[in-house]
Amino acid sequence: MSPALDNGAPVPQNAPFVIYTDDQGQLLDTLPVCQDFNRGLCNRTACRFVHLQEGDGVEVVDQRVAVCRDAAKGQCARSTCKYYHIPIALPPAPVMAALASYLQQ
Repeated sequence: MSPALDNGAPVPQNAPFVIYTDDQGQLLDTLPVCQDFNRGLCNRTACRFVHLQEGDGVEVVDQRVAVCRDAAKGQCARSTCKYYHIPIALPPAPVMAALASYLQQ
């Protein structure tokens, strides 16, 4: 059985490839949404943009979603949250910074 998001939707297959942090490993405030995915055209298994379905309940503004900082800390208590809950556990900031640096080479 595949893991599920807070809202019961399955975790997107590209979740490990989305860029969640900046060059220093700090969590980004907003993330870009994959427009190809929304049109049913994304065939990139390692897509670095958020794959969201219409009706997932996450607010999209200017093709971006705001990250729920409470959820990132494991503390979101909202019954319905309009912010994006990152669907995977993130490594500590120094590890993310090293990964971001490596990916930019």
